[in-house]
Amino acid sequence: MAISYRVLSEDDWDQWVATSALAFLDDIDNAAAWADPIRPLLEWDRSLGAFDGDELVGKTHAIKFSMSVPGGTLPTAGVTGVTVASTHRRRGILTELMRRQLDDVAGRGEPLAALWASESLIYGRFGYGLAAQSDRISIDRRHTAFVSSVPDAPGEVRFVEPDAALERWPALYDRLRESRPGMMNRIPGHWSAFVVPRNNKPEGGFTRRQFVEYAGPDGPEGYAIYTVKSDWPEGLPRGTVRVPEFVATTPAAAAALWRYLFGIDLVEKISINNLPPDAPLYWMLEDPRHLRRIPRDTLWVRILDVPKALEGRSYLADGRLILDVRDPFGPWATGRFELAVEGGQASCRPTDASPDLTVGADDLAAVYLGAVSASTLARASRIEGPPEALRLADALFAWHAAPWCADEF
Repeated sequence: MAISYRVLSEDDWDQWVATSALAFLDDIDNAAAWADPIRPLLEWDRSLGAFDGDELVGKTHAIKFSMSVPGGTLPTAGVTGVTVASTHRRRGILTELMRRQLDDVAGRGEPLAALWASESLIYGRFGYGLAAQSDRISIDRRHTAFVSSVPDAPGEVRFVEPDAALERWPALYDRLRESRPGMMNRIPGHWSAFVVPRNNKPEGGFTRRQFVEYAGPDGPEGYAIYTVKSDWPEGLPRGTVRVPEFVATTPAAAAALWRYLFGIDLVEKISINNLPPDAPLYWMLEDPRHLRRIPRDTLWVRILDVPKALEGRSYLADGRLILDVRDPFGPWATGRFELAVEGGQASCRPTDASPDLTVGADDLAAVYLGAVSASTLARASRIEGPPEALRLADALFAWHAAPWCADEF
């Protein structure tokens, strides 16, 4: 039977959960539990399904986000819930879902789409580029002393109740988001569903989430969310602290919150799964060799409107480049464009001039937030152009903070 495609609705929810459970190797009852908070966040008019008869065999969704880009924000389609049934692989279903979705995103005037990939091999062929990475870190508590230049913070760390966290912390998150490309605004319901959950239960042998805040002389400057797992092998304390979220808007807040987490008694290891790759913690430690860092790809970005995307960010240098952008998957980013930057602000328009650089849509997206330099991609045989043009691109697209996304979606 031929595969048909249509917009999903609330009536498809049961099939949505069942398809998600199979795709992500989960039990259907467990999937229903983690999917329930997602349900009110889905925009059903942006949810597309593939059907074999009445059976849902593939789906994708998009949530309207505002993503931080260097010096600003831009509307971004947050792609999520992408699945294809294992019984229907290799039939072009994912390709068709991606094409229809990108057409819809472009039609809504959104210049960017973004996603977290379950596998890094999937989305490059659809024009997505690796635009942000993160570090998964862990450290033995015995090796967490700071260098002497890290001062004692003038404020204090204190526990806060969930209601107080929900009232104050979104502003701290947004303050960080203003300076960190790749971060998404948190839509209504996200905080109480995923960050400071109303249904705060123990997680996989760890305690319920604990909420601490650093307040300086002028008020709150950062917070940390953590859980603890107790372990007593041979009667010795070997507990683990796990940190789902760490936000510091000042160096003092970062130092105070790390000192607090590193000082919890009966603990051997502290771990956090998602830390910016340029987080200063490595340089704060007296013995940094013991900090275990595992880099991973996180945010993948797709450019759909090159002029709008390039004009929507700021730049740290001025100059002019002619970019020949190749988009093998579709027409959205294909073209030759003149990028002219003066005073840190850009204009971008189509042109017939000879190109300075030839770049794929995926690699332009990788450069766009500052995750990687054009020269590095040229050395990887991904961008073509003379050294002087590559150096100018490096200067134009650099930014003072590495891109990073706090939320997996």
